[in-house]
Parts: sequence; structure tokens; C-alpha cells
Amino acid sequence: MVEEFANPKLKMLTPVVKGLAKILGKDYEVNLHDLSKPENSLVLCENGHVTGRKPGGPMTDFGLYMMQDEDYKKKEGNFNYLARNNRGELIRCSAIFIRDDEDPEKVIGFLCVNYDLKKAMAAQELLGELLHFNEEPVKEYHRSEIPSLKAGGERFPIPVKEWFAQDLEEVVTDSLSQIKMRIAKPLSYLSKKEKQDVISELHDKGFFLLKGAVDILAAEMENTKYTIYSYIRDVQKKEKEPAKKKKQKRLKS
Repeated sequence: MVEEFANPKLKMLTPVVKGLAKILGKDYEVNLHDLSKPENSLVLCENGHVTGRKPGGPMTDFGLYMMQDEDYKKKEGNFNYLARNNRGELIRCSAIFIRDDEDPEKVIGFLCVNYDLKKAMAAQELLGELLHFNEEPVKEYHRSEIPSLKAGGERFPIPVKEWFAQDLEEVVTDSLSQIKMRIAKPLSYLSKKEKQDVISELHDKGFFLLKGAVDILAAEMENTKYTIYSYIRDVQKKEKEPAKKKKQKRLKS
């Protein structure tokens, strides 16, 4: 199944996605995300069994963060980072940022490759067992000065916390659940300042890029959606202030 492309410029990547999946094999999930519709951005998904997703699924929470973050927007992509799929299995992920040929500063899509590490880790464990040596001194023999090869031990970096949701509701629910667990009370009980802090956090994560996110949060906080929009504008205004001050400082100098 191929989802409708909101951005037709991405359609030309269809053979690339399908070709990569055939070249790399079934342990590699190859995805194409259309950033113009993050709530169902996954327009192509080959070997979706790696994360359990399929075309029409939403952008991951980490993907939303990369869409929102100014530092990520300047990069060519994010390569070979470690994450876990929703079964808790380690996967190695890469996201290539696809830019608009008419506006190179604008990222319009993510071409993602997720590698299931199960077989590689099993091979590593096997090699570790094969290369395990007795480190105790051997009687009547001079011990070699060559360092022994040690198996075991955690060799991986800390995995990125990325939720590979299968539908939009999962992304929204997970983002709000994390915050509610941390503050340990309903969002409707928060003070105005606390609500603004929550909205600032969600904004930085790209939560409001999702269609319907404002309405859902308004219901959780028992505010009108216009109040939530007002809080979002305050957050955006604060973000622009440092840049504005820097510009004014340059003009004065």
C-alpha cells in the first residue's frame, strides 16, 4: 500500500525506498516520511515488521523533535543512532533529510533506515564466546604480553527514546502520559505558569505540529483552544527574543 503524497516532489523517491529494502534485506526497514502531514507522515514503509508500522502511520516523537529543533534543521540527517522498537528490541536508525530543490533550507521529508540488531548482537555474542581466553596464569608457561580479548560488557550508547507509534493517538497519548507521570497530577490542576511550562516543553518536542494536538491538550487542561494558542504564541515570542537582541546588538556595533 502506498499513501497519497501530499508533497508530489517526494514521489520520485519511491523506487529508492523499494530498491534499498531489496538490496539491504528483510532486517532493514526503509521508510519515507512526508513532513507536510506529520499526523500520518509515513507514506512508504518497506519491511515494516522491524518496528511494526505501516504506511499511513504518524511521525515518531523523536522525528517531531528533529522537525522542530533548529540545530537539526541545519544538518544533512541523523545517522546510526541507537533506539528501541516498541517491543523493546535494539535497532540502529538513520534519517536522511530530504530538502526542497527550490528552497534548500526547507526539509520536506525523512528517508529512514532502521536496522534490526538481533542477528548482529547474536553474532557478537558468539564471537565473544569463541574469543574468550583463560586469563589465569598458566603453570610452567610464560604468560603472553598480548592483551586478552574480553567478551561481554555493554558496548552500546544509551538508546534514543523514540516511540514508533502505529497511529496518531499513540503519539499524542504517549507525549501527554510522560508529562502526567512526571508531574503526578492531572493537567487541569496546574497553575497558569505550570501550564505554560508544559506547553513550552511540548512545543520544543514538536507536539503542536500534529493536527488536533491543540484540541486534545485544551481538553486535558480544561481550557479553550484559544487559551492554548495564546500560550503557544507566548512561547514562540520568548524563543525569538534572544535572536532579536543579537540582531539589535549587531546593528549597534
